[in-house]
Amino acid sequence: MTAARVPLVGTLALLLALAAGGCTRKAEPGQIEAWNAELALLQAEQDSLRARAAELVAADERIRNLPKGEIVVSVPTVFVRTVVERLFQDVVSRVTLHLSGIKAHAQKEVKKVVTLGKFVVDVDIDRVTGTLRPGKPGIVFGGDRVSLALPVTISEGTGEARIHFVWDGKNIAGLCGDLDITQKVTGTIIPDDYMVTGALSLANRGRKIVATLRFPETRWRIRVRPSKESWDAIHALLREKQGVCGWVLDKVNVPGLLTNLTEENGFSVKLPLNDIRPIVLPAGVRDSVTVGGRTLSIAARTNSIRIDRDALWFSARVEIEGLDPATARRPETARSGSR
Repeated sequence: MTAARVPLVGTLALLLALAAGGCTRKAEPGQIEAWNAELALLQAEQDSLRARAAELVAADERIRNLPKGEIVVSVPTVFVRTVVERLFQDVVSRVTLHLSGIKAHAQKEVKKVVTLGKFVVDVDIDRVTGTLRPGKPGIVFGGDRVSLALPVTISEGTGEARIHFVWDGKNIAGLCGDLDITQKVTGTIIPDDYMVTGALSLANRGRKIVATLRFPETRWRIRVRPSKESWDAIHALLREKQGVCGWVLDKVNVPGLLTNLTEENGFSVKLPLNDIRPIVLPAGVRDSVTVGGRTLSIAARTNSIRIDRDALWFSARVEIEGLDPATARRPETARSGSR
């Protein structure tokens, strides 16, 4: 199209130069005929290019489905993806996981021809603190939403818990009728990988865009390994209950039971993802310009948002209003007048 404009521009420039110079020479009929032929060719090429552009627009679904508005802005999803990835990396790297009020429970009857008794084990975790490490998030655009798959690793952490073991000896009262043991223990979190899935939705609220993170109920299974000092304390308590109770304790296998609860099965933890507040972004532009002594206020307000696979589309409405010159003084003028 650039090459096609050169003859037309040159021809028009020549005509303007002749008119401006006041040239009275009359063009030859052959010259006029050549000029008309060249203009006709350029006009035909312009019409052809317009028709071709209309065909391309009609064939492009994205252009056909552009949001309605006086201004339409397209933001590539490649850019948005980079922003989300960097935000996720930065936020997770700065977050320390704090959990409390976690409980685990197990109970079982012990039989030897008849039921000898029942044991109950409760593990109450008072505090768990973990360090998070982010992975590379999976981000999918489309359907007016941004789907997120956020991998997170708990790389290290510590915890404190209370273990309560109760044995109720129903048929061997007096020999090993009751046991009630409570021991406070410490431990470390066993590193593991987890996934958080959800979506980011965008909504227009007047002059603002509200970005809301939506996650279904998400639970992680946190596993904790008791410290050597904690195991030593537990074994010391069990040794005090030897004799007839020793057979019962061997049958129950308290150390194996605790290992299964804390290190193998772990604790189901609900993440407080619903507490994440929406992010409010500006969705309008306002400025003023002075033309011929009159100040005009120009505002662009977003009225619709669409999320496609390749781009985020924002349509805006443009408003132009005249301001009263008496109230449109520049700030520096108003300040100088008040001194």
